[in-house]
Amino acid sequence: MASPADVQRLQQIRVRHADASTDWSLSADSKAIFARVVPGTPPVAIVESTDDCDWPDRDFLIGAHSDISFLLRLLKDAFDEIRRLKPRHDPHLVDRRRREYEEKPKDFAAECAMKCSDRLFRRYLVECHNVPDVADNERIAVSIRNILRVKSRGDLNTDPAAQARWLDFRASFEAWRAHP
Repeated sequence: MASPADVQRLQQIRVRHADASTDWSLSADSKAIFARVVPGTPPVAIVESTDDCDWPDRDFLIGAHSDISFLLRLLKDAFDEIRRLKPRHDPHLVDRRRREYEEKPKDFAAECAMKCSDRLFRRYLVECHNVPDVADNERIAVSIRNILRVKSRGDLNTDPAAQARWLDFRASFEAWRAHP
C-alpha cells in the first residue's frame, strides 16, 4: 500500500511528465538535446551538455520522457489489473453474507447423510450404539433412523424434536471423536 507521500509524489511525476516537452533528440554534434516544446512546432535546444556529459548520460536524458511514459503506462496497467482481481472491501457485504448464512435453514438431513459416509462416524456407531453392520449404507441409514426415532432423515429438517435429538447425537459423536 502506497503511503500518502508516495501517492503525492506519483501525482507530481505525472503532472511534470504531462507538462514537459516531447520528442527529445540529440543534435548532430551530440552537444545539445532538442525537444518539441509546443506541439506542431519544430524542436528547439533545451539542454546543452558539457564535455563531462558522456554518452550514457545523454542517452538517459534523451530517453527520459519516453521511458517515463512507458513506466507510467505499465504502472497504470498493473493497478488496473490489481483492481480487477481484488474486490473492494465492502463492510456491508460481510454483514449481508453473515445474515444470509444465519437466516439459511440448516439442512440436518444432508449433514446426517454426510456423517453416515464418514469412517470415524461408522466406528462410533459400532462402539457406542452397538450397530452390528456399518458396511452397507442402507443399514446405516436404518440404524440412524432407529436411534433418532424418525421415519426418514428428512424429519430432521421439519421436526424440532428430531432436530434436538440429532444435535444431541452429533454432540455426543463430537465428544467421542475428541477422545476415541
